[in-house]
Parts: sequence; structure tokens; C-alpha cells
Amino acid sequence: VWALIRVRALNIERLSDDAHRDKHRLRPEAFTTCLQHTCFTTILSHSAKHSMRALSFNIGLSGLHPFSWFRQTVAQPEPNSNSELWWEESLTDEEIYKLCHGAPELRILGSSQSGLQPPPIFIISPRVIVKTGSYTLGEFEARAMEIVRAQTSIPVPKPLRIFKRGETFLLAMEHIQGRSLDWCWDDLSPWRKFVIAWTLRGYIRQLRRVRTEQIERQIPGPLTDDLSKPLKCFGPAMGADYHCGPFSSAAALFEWLNGRLRVSQYIRERSLDTPPFVQRERLVLVHGDLTPRNVVLGDDGKLWLIDWGSSGVYPPWFEAGGMLFTDPQPSWWKWVRRLVAGWYARDMHTYVAALYGMTTGFFVPDPLVHKY
Repeated sequence: VWALIRVRALNIERLSDDAHRDKHRLRPEAFTTCLQHTCFTTILSHSAKHSMRALSFNIGLSGLHPFSWFRQTVAQPEPNSNSELWWEESLTDEEIYKLCHGAPELRILGSSQSGLQPPPIFIISPRVIVKTGSYTLGEFEARAMEIVRAQTSIPVPKPLRIFKRGETFLLAMEHIQGRSLDWCWDDLSPWRKFVIAWTLRGYIRQLRRVRTEQIERQIPGPLTDDLSKPLKCFGPAMGADYHCGPFSSAAALFEWLNGRLRVSQYIRERSLDTPPFVQRERLVLVHGDLTPRNVVLGDDGKLWLIDWGSSGVYPPWFEAGGMLFTDPQPSWWKWVRRLVAGWYARDMHTYVAALYGMTTGFFVPDPLVHKY
């Protein structure tokens, strides 16, 4: 038991930021509470296994340097036994905002590439991250996560709070410990890879069974409580770099899609025989950005779906459309995409033909409306 306590203490020490070790320290009483909670949990778990007698001891804190970004300037509240995130949930918006300053950023594969960079995600504690953004982040992401957690068995991070500071949204959520598929796929056995793909297939089918008033009324776009004011659509399947809409109905969305197809055909003078978009199925809830980096094989053995910033109510084939934008595109992702999201050969053929009008030709007016 003492060995495990020491290991856990050393793990906390190892997370220390040497550059700020002496400048910013967790208050002694706060760190004492955190460490005592760790020791108490360790003793309980081992006493249950080995029927050990109760122990009493004093712990010296000399030499332990807690990580600077876990600092706090207010007294620790009493732990809430109903939540593992009791400390983080007790923080105010201002305290969360201050913790982001000096906190390490979550490393995202490919974020060092040139071009448009994603907003930073800060790790304010080992269990909580804060996602920031002004253009692609809003209350709809937290709303989607809550609905998915309530209506499905899909492992989704718990959203803790979302608030706005100036023009920037900050979303505090549970930090999932594990490895994303873009890191660990090559290390998995063929059977494990198939099980993961089949599990993702089941997740997508669960999403398509989710029901909200917005889905019942077939209003496209991110999830919103005010259906009289639909939100603008955003995500890889919509062209990724621009907001589209808003659309008041599925018919309006498909009319816009066909307008983008006509732009592609007019500008590029090809694919003139491509059939137009036709709605064959009802709009459903889609994740919208189902790429290997957003699928995490957790340390707890669960397969987690993260980053719901592109989710919303769209045609089912939008899931497959969003998966096309995986960059870099692994050789194995094509068959995973078709198994998970469905084949949709006709819709995907039209979608690929319309991509020019949805990206490079986004601002070119519809030839059917604007006579050149």
C-alpha cells in the first residue's frame, strides 16, 4: 500500500511544470486534500482485497512539487461523493478562465502543419480539459453531448460547463485518458481492428435513433432549443471552412446542395451528367467529424467519441461525407468508413462532384439564380 501511495505521489510530482514550479504552487491545504483523497482511495481498494486492518498515519509533503497549472487560490470545498469531478465542478467561470493561462495544451496530431490551426485545448487538471473557440464552438456542442449521453450507450465525455468570455467560448469537459486511433491503429491486431470498426458501426446506428423535437420537425443544423432560429451549419461535410445556411427545412438544405453542384458543373465544365441530390431518408443526428483522431481507445477499455463540434441534424450520408476529410487519409480508413457510415454510392458520387462548389467555389452564386 505504501509503495502504491508513493507511486501515485510521484506521478503527481512528475506532472510538475519545472518552469513554474517555484512561482506557482497549489495551496498546501488544497494539495493535502487531493493527496489524502488519493491515499484513502488506495487503502480502501486494497483493504477490500486483502482484508487489511485500518491504518492511521501522517504524510509529510516536503519535496512534493504539484504541477503549476493545477493551482488554485480559493479554499477547497468538501468532496462530493456523487461526482469524481467535484473539485472542477466547484470552480467558477473566472477560476476556469484563469487556470487556462499557463496550462499545457492538449497535443493534437497534425496541429503542427501549416495552414488554419484549431483553437487551443487546455488541460486544467488531469481529469478536465477546456476547449476554446469563437468560430466553431457554441452551446450546441455541449447540448449534443448531453443528448447522446442520455439517449445512447456511446461513451462521450461529460460536459461540465460552457460560458463565453468576450468573443471566445470556453467548454469545460471530462478529459478522456487513452490513445486516439491515429496513434494506436498500427499496434492493434486485425481482430481488434475489426471489433473497433464494428463498434463504431453500432454507435452510428444509435445516433440515427436519437430523437429530439428538432429531428422530428426535420430542421437541419446544429442542435438548438430555439427552433424558430435555426443555427448555421458548419463542419467537414459542409465544406469545413465556412458557415452555411441557416436552413429552415430539409428541402432548403437540399436546394443549397444542388446549387453547389451546379456551381461545380458550371465552373469546371465537368460532371454534367451527375444526378442531383435527392432526399431519400429522414434527417438524423450525425457526429460530423468522425476521424481517427476523434475516436479514443480509453485506458478504461472503452471506445470514446470526442469532439462534437460538427454534430447536428443532417442526411445520414453526411457522416460518410465528413469522414472523407480525414487528413492524412490512412489506407485502412476507406473500408472503415464504408462499414461504419454506410456505402451511399449514389449520394457520395454526387457529393464528390459538388465539393468544388462547397469549398473553392463557395462564394460563386448559383447559376440557376444568377445569370452569368
